[in-house]
Amino acid sequence: MQQLTADVPHYSEQLAELLDAISDAVFFKDGLGHWLIINEAAKRLFHLENISWQGKTDQELAVLQPAFQAIYDSCIASDEMAWQAKHMISIEETILQEGGLAITFEAQKIPLFSNDGQRHGLVVVSRDITERKSLEKSLQESAEKNSAIFKYASDGMRILDESGHIIDVNEQFCHMLGYTREEMIGMHPAQWNVSTFGDQLQELIDQHFASKVPVRFEASFRRKDGSVFEAENTVVPINLLGRKVLFNASRDISERKALEAAVHRSLEHQKQLIDYNILLGEVNQAIARAEDENIFLQEICTLAIHYSNMRLTWIGLPNAQGEFQILAAAGETGYLDGISISSREDLPEGRGPTGMAWRKDAAIFDAEFTQDPNMAPWRERAAHFGLHTSAVLPIYRGGKLWAAFTTYTGCTRVFNTDVRTILEALAKDIGFGLDHLDGIHQERNTLAFNEALLNNLAAGVSVLRYPDRIIEQVNTRMLEIFEVKSLADMLGHPVREFFPDAEIFQKLYNFSEKTVLSTGHGLLRDIPHKRRDGTYVYLDMSGQKIYSNAGEPARIVWMYVDVTERHHLMEDLSKQVMTDLLTLLPNRRALEAELDRVLARADRSEKLLAVCMLDLDDFKPINDGYGHDAGDRVLQFVGQRLQEILRKTDFVARFGGDEFVLILDGLEHQDQLYAILHKIEEQICLPIALEDGETVSVHLSMGVCLYTFSEGDSPDVLLRKADQALYESKARKAGRDRPWVLFGERINRPERNLAQQLLDAQWMDVWYQPILDSRTHQVVGVEALARLQNADGQILYPEEFLPQLSGEDLYKINKMVTIQALEDLKILDAAGTSLWVSINVAPESLGDDYAKSLQHIIESSGVDPQRITLELLESSDFLERNAALSVLYDIKKLGVLLALDDVGSAYASLLRLKDLPIDKIKLDQEFVRTLEDRPQDLHFIRAIQELAMELQLDLVVEGVETLDILDAMLVTNVPYLQGYALSKPLPLENLKQFLRDFTLDGHPRPNSLLGFYAGVLAAHIATKRMLQVNPSQVEYTALKDTDQYRGHVVLRRLSFGNGSHLVHLYDTYHRALDALIKHDQTFSDRETWDAMESTMGEFLQAILDARL
Repeated sequence: MQQLTADVPHYSEQLAELLDAISDAVFFKDGLGHWLIINEAAKRLFHLENISWQGKTDQELAVLQPAFQAIYDSCIASDEMAWQAKHMISIEETILQEGGLAITFEAQKIPLFSNDGQRHGLVVVSRDITERKSLEKSLQESAEKNSAIFKYASDGMRILDESGHIIDVNEQFCHMLGYTREEMIGMHPAQWNVSTFGDQLQELIDQHFASKVPVRFEASFRRKDGSVFEAENTVVPINLLGRKVLFNASRDISERKALEAAVHRSLEHQKQLIDYNILLGEVNQAIARAEDENIFLQEICTLAIHYSNMRLTWIGLPNAQGEFQILAAAGETGYLDGISISSREDLPEGRGPTGMAWRKDAAIFDAEFTQDPNMAPWRERAAHFGLHTSAVLPIYRGGKLWAAFTTYTGCTRVFNTDVRTILEALAKDIGFGLDHLDGIHQERNTLAFNEALLNNLAAGVSVLRYPDRIIEQVNTRMLEIFEVKSLADMLGHPVREFFPDAEIFQKLYNFSEKTVLSTGHGLLRDIPHKRRDGTYVYLDMSGQKIYSNAGEPARIVWMYVDVTERHHLMEDLSKQVMTDLLTLLPNRRALEAELDRVLARADRSEKLLAVCMLDLDDFKPINDGYGHDAGDRVLQFVGQRLQEILRKTDFVARFGGDEFVLILDGLEHQDQLYAILHKIEEQICLPIALEDGETVSVHLSMGVCLYTFSEGDSPDVLLRKADQALYESKARKAGRDRPWVLFGERINRPERNLAQQLLDAQWMDVWYQPILDSRTHQVVGVEALARLQNADGQILYPEEFLPQLSGEDLYKINKMVTIQALEDLKILDAAGTSLWVSINVAPESLGDDYAKSLQHIIESSGVDPQRITLELLESSDFLERNAALSVLYDIKKLGVLLALDDVGSAYASLLRLKDLPIDKIKLDQEFVRTLEDRPQDLHFIRAIQELAMELQLDLVVEGVETLDILDAMLVTNVPYLQGYALSKPLPLENLKQFLRDFTLDGHPRPNSLLGFYAGVLAAHIATKRMLQVNPSQVEYTALKDTDQYRGHVVLRRLSFGNGSHLVHLYDTYHRALDALIKHDQTFSDRETWDAMESTMGEFLQAILDARL
């Protein structure tokens, strides 16, 4: 021990550097087990870095280091094994590291002995083999697993060498072919593969060896017993123990093949049933539209050939001799040329299936030409045309056997139970169709009889469908009463079109709704009706409700009896009591009755009413100088002129002597009253021709009393106040500037403002703003806009001067604009540009004489009235008045077009669009000029656009102020556009230059994000509508692909490539659309709809965000 201890420094000095460089753990014990030398790797392995280990035994180290405790016993035992063996031994030991990790190491222990054979020392070299042991274990497990898979797999497996011979095979493949494993070793695929032979098989094996990927194929294999089955094979080359071999796996797919064949047969059967059911549906449609028997039967035969596997079908019935006559045929009709088929059993030609079916009154199926001896007369002919099997079904008409339906196929036994059921239904449908045709013909005969009866009645008869009040039937007397040329001009039209008087129509409507439809009948007497030529007829109208089933629309039969002659007789009698016999005007008694009526009407309408007392100033000198006959003639002229001047709603009566009373009803404001009074003054003061050729003139004074609904004056009070005002007017006759005085007013005349002075001086010009036809990209019209100009050349625009003008002024400026615009149209015509012109008309100007004034202007200009459009402001309450319709119809008679302006700014007239006689609508420009800030207003624009299309009205959009808005409007196909993006309003000379130079840029549309937004929105709405309304007619894939492709092209044009966020969202929307189309063919699932709508909303918002 002392000697060894003395040697330690010597060993340490020589070995320390070498041992620390070794990665293995190395340590040295003396003969008694004390640790004398240890390297760094050993310290780490046994966690001895911070322990005084030198000179310690294993037992002492186990106390100092717990990790040593677990291997203490095995270390002592293996040390002893080395001493006993007297040579190096190798062992494996495991030690637990901190944290519980097990480390396996391999230790080589070398015993050293002294010269006398005593134990001198023990050298131990340890190596960490934990990873190697784990890998060895994994390899062993993998080998066991692969061996088990190969041995016990359900697929037949084999390994071939490069010559194709089996070097290993599993039991399943042996069982599959019926050989033992010993028999199969060394076999070649040529011994069982019956799909490929000889050199071709060897080439296939070589190809499999050369393949980089697994190859799958199907082949037919022959078993040892000679039977053949179908196998699905997978082949892949592998390296096995350094040798390249071919691994093969096969699966018996005979059952799967049989199942596939059965499924195929089932699908063929299902397809056949589907085709036959489609045939039934098409036959039912043919029945619904059938009008001619021959065409119907031929269509049935043609449909049967088209929608089934039939090669020939025909329908026939036997003549008196029993020979079948062909009524209709389709398919291989050459077979029927010259053929003889009979219903007689005593003839060979009558023993076939058609004759038998006729005699037995029953269907016959699966009669084969090659098997049935009764088919011998036609066998050779049938073979020539590829006919094999036939079926015959009886057709019944009116419950009796009428004809036979015979069909032939090119196959055997095709008429299974399902097909027979469908063919029997088809034969029944043919009979039903024939009965339907018989019913139609009978109904037509009945209708012809009824129509002849109706047309010979003296009364007009019509049938109206409610609640839409559509005319469904009329007799010829109705055409005469309403002056209509043909039935087509009335049938299908709303009855409202034939009653121009809105008040009369409302009375009829209330009567039909509240009386006839509720009680079942009713009678109205002496109803005035204005005919198209302006004359009136008077009708007694009686209505009778027709019985209808639940859910069906209600109908009323109306009878119209012309009682015009009776009316006039009664009218003449009443006039004698209520009429002034000299002037034929209503007398004082009629005046009193009328006042009661108009006051009640004024209270309801809440509009002004004026009672005017008129007195002729210079009448007495005429009476005195020319005699009473002359005076009477003057009174007659004055009465006649008053009737011509006043509106049809006004009333005039002779009060006595030279006094007249006028009732002016429904006045909007005093300016309207003043215009009427000016007209009265102007016309009454015109010269009057007497019978002897002399002419006289009279002047007038008037007292006017205004009645408002709030004051509640009685008729007597109104007349008294009007008389007081008349007295005031006569009293001031010398210094007055007008012949009338309003009761209670201060007599003064305000000075004319600047705008009125410029208008009086005719300092007015007309400027024009072009209107573009978006379909042709050409300017087709202009809007005429008034401009006033002062002496300094300053221009006053409408928003500046219109508030300063009275109703009379507005009438005057409208007349001036119309005259100038029509003259300018002729100038443009001469320059080679033919346009239409749109002129704004103040509703206050549309008096009863407006149409006559306009007619005079148009006739004087020589301009086609179809080139003139009058724009009426929608926000005016004029259109809410029943009297407005009469005025508008009078204007329409001139051939002028009417437009409703600023649509969307009000509500009431929008509801009455269907009733107004207009041709165009102009959208309120506030919805358009703000589109860049409020693109959601495109929804409203599209709604108005669709409304205009439904009502067959032209739509003009104003406010197209920017190029982006212009792009959006062009994309949405709005017909007519107007705004600063095209041109501002221009004087005539500037307009002519503009028309010469104007061209719309040819850039592809859309070329802006706003335009793209509008196009996407329009396409999305159209897609939804198609899917909701008629999904069966939509080619979904083409629709989606076309729209998606177009969108990509536009986005690229707008600099948004395939990787952009917009393209991503656009494709997301189309995926949602695709999901909707594929998974919800009924389009009833709310979730799929919501998903599509959500993606579209996200995409539209992204477009808007991209514009910022």
